[in-house]
Amino acid sequence: MKKLSLKMMALMAAMMMSLTTQAKTQDVGGRVIDQNGEPLPFVSVTLLTADSTYIQGATSDENGAFIIQTTDACCILRLSFIGYRTQYVDVKGTNVGTIQMEEDLPMLSEIIVKGQMPKTKLTGNSMVTTIQGTILGTSGTAKEMLAKVPGMTLKGDELEVLGKGTPIFYINGRKMHDKEELKRLRSEEIASVEVITNPGAQYDATISSVVRIKTIRREGDGFGFDVNTGLNQDLRFGESDPSAQLNLRYRHNNLDLFGMVNYWKWDQTSLYYDDQSNYLPTDKGVLNIVQNSHSRNHFKNNGIDYNLGFNWQIAENHSVGVRIQRNDRFNATTDLMVETDIERQPLQKKEHNYSTQDEHRHTLYNWEGNAYYNGKVGKMGIDLNVDFLTDKTNVDNHINELVNHTDHNAMEQDNSTFTALWATKLVLTHPIWKGQLEAGTELSFVTRENSSSITNYPLPASDSKVKENNIAAFVAYNFNLEKVGNFSAGLRYEHVGFDYTDHLDAANNMTRYQDEFFPSLSWARQFGPVQTSVAYSFKTIRPDYNSLSDRITYINSYTLLQGDPTLKNATMQEVSLNARYKWLNLFAAYERRDNTLTQLPCAYNNEGMIMIKRVNLADPVRNLAVFLSANPTFGIWSPNWTVGGQKFWNTMEFDDPRSETGKVKETYTKPIFFIDLNNTFRLPHRWQLEANMNIMTKGDVINFRMQSASYNLGFVVQKYWLKNDALCLRASINDVLQRSTQTIHMDCGGYQMTENAVRSNHRLNISLRYTFNASKSKYKGTGAGQAERQRMSSN
Repeated sequence: MKKLSLKMMALMAAMMMSLTTQAKTQDVGGRVIDQNGEPLPFVSVTLLTADSTYIQGATSDENGAFIIQTTDACCILRLSFIGYRTQYVDVKGTNVGTIQMEEDLPMLSEIIVKGQMPKTKLTGNSMVTTIQGTILGTSGTAKEMLAKVPGMTLKGDELEVLGKGTPIFYINGRKMHDKEELKRLRSEEIASVEVITNPGAQYDATISSVVRIKTIRREGDGFGFDVNTGLNQDLRFGESDPSAQLNLRYRHNNLDLFGMVNYWKWDQTSLYYDDQSNYLPTDKGVLNIVQNSHSRNHFKNNGIDYNLGFNWQIAENHSVGVRIQRNDRFNATTDLMVETDIERQPLQKKEHNYSTQDEHRHTLYNWEGNAYYNGKVGKMGIDLNVDFLTDKTNVDNHINELVNHTDHNAMEQDNSTFTALWATKLVLTHPIWKGQLEAGTELSFVTRENSSSITNYPLPASDSKVKENNIAAFVAYNFNLEKVGNFSAGLRYEHVGFDYTDHLDAANNMTRYQDEFFPSLSWARQFGPVQTSVAYSFKTIRPDYNSLSDRITYINSYTLLQGDPTLKNATMQEVSLNARYKWLNLFAAYERRDNTLTQLPCAYNNEGMIMIKRVNLADPVRNLAVFLSANPTFGIWSPNWTVGGQKFWNTMEFDDPRSETGKVKETYTKPIFFIDLNNTFRLPHRWQLEANMNIMTKGDVINFRMQSASYNLGFVVQKYWLKNDALCLRASINDVLQRSTQTIHMDCGGYQMTENAVRSNHRLNISLRYTFNASKSKYKGTGAGQAERQRMSSN
């Protein structure tokens, strides 16, 4: 593996050296800003002759900068962007300076309140939405705002990209690894959001969607801070969750210092009602073990997060920075009560099982950090990131079980997990011909150690170590052809080495290596007022590290949970279409998955005990997703509505002793539909009201059946005071109808399960924010090894 790494490094070095051997050219460059002086990315810039003949084209980057490489540096630049007037600039040298775009008022004439409608620009594989100065810029937290951004939705408590699942988030180029950060970031601080529905070669092959958040650039030296306080009150179960955050900033000349302290508390109760039927073949026929369970899960946790860092702009084209964060967790406990009635039919033998679990999670340490360098040498852009993460957690679980009110059994289950990650990512860019070449490498080295044991119960102990090293190289080329469109083509190579060591049984040790190529293609073009884009990608899904552990987790006396270190990676091929007309957006995607990862039950013994395991499905699974979104503005009312659905095609065969053949086939093809109706009303005196409804219908998802519709109705009241809206009070109530429950059914032939989950979503949230001398951090770290971080945190 080391030898291969050196070869890949040599290959990348040769590739980068070849970029400098260019024909003698003249570059035309500049920078594009909007009416507020903010950088304007994704502006189409075209170099024309005096008679408007096309010479060369480019697209402005996230800083609004562009470079056109040509041998004919004349004569006119044409700049165009949706929602802005097309501008023409005479070229009088190699640098045209800063160009300010103006809003196209005739295009926005149907909008009564100017500047309130978010503007969305389609690129080959993404949608870029302006947040600053729009109705989305006053939507509370970043999490609340993102649920209304075109291409996104909120399912339960998780943000998702429509049809793509949970994305990877970046904030100013830095990977966000703590989802609570979206609750700490305010929508007022955000300039734009880019939703990438088909990530290219620069991203890990496991990433199916990316959301890049860019905050507002504020100028000026000096000291600044903001304070955010909040109270989240559970109206169903009565728990209260306070929070408080202090952000400090100091800027002088080219040095930017920042720090944060955040205290939070989370107290959540969930109820589960489970019905299970397990059919077992016996000499006397089929034995049906029926379980009816009621459980109450009370999770409590609080903690303090700290970070410190600096950014130093060494020169105009060179900047460095470091960011260190520590996450402390206190009193993380889970109290679980499970009451189960078991009946064995036709024996009519009944049993009552009552168990409690008192779990305590001890985080001994959790550190993470990022260091970066952003620069430019000649025409070559350089983006280098180095990341580390280390975590040590011990969990002790006290289990008490009472059978038929008489037989008592006390158990102790102890788990220990250690994780370490080192990762680095280098991205080099260079203008070539009619576009820009991007190439680089990403390396990640992960170690995961896990041990588990239980007393007074017949489960084996486990003690294992997983080491996974990923060496990747990628290259992509983006270019613009006049009257044809913008094209992007990329190829990513990944070499993954996986070593599994079982310290208790060496016979289970295994080593495997995988070498894979992942291509991606996209095309985008604007036809009059209609923006369109088409993309293709080949991706993979690797099991999270918990799924690769052979540790057996006790759920109750008849249900266990275990991972599998022999799991294969799933692969996905997808074709997607995006089209946008003014404030209407259509997204459609067709996907094929092979070796799909999911959960399935299997018999653990002849007493009816079930083991829930992560498995690969033998047959391909297909999925079609179609969504239509609308986000106009009519006076004080700004609706943001999305309707659409997904349909899976999946057929599976299971063992079933009730069948004459002993086998039965189940098909999962019922579509599931989603409706998001978000409405915002801007009132005089800086008042704002919101009424939001989210609906999910019945349907099938891979091998699960959603047997009930889910509704979530919420209202928001918000008020601003002081200059620049420095003081903001926001109150929201969620799940007013208390109908955001979900009934899930699993039909696996000889095993069937129905679960009705009732979570504490009926909540009142009150927050108060004050900002003094706001200034944006200049942190430019983009992060490395992000897919590995996500796999560590998955459950």
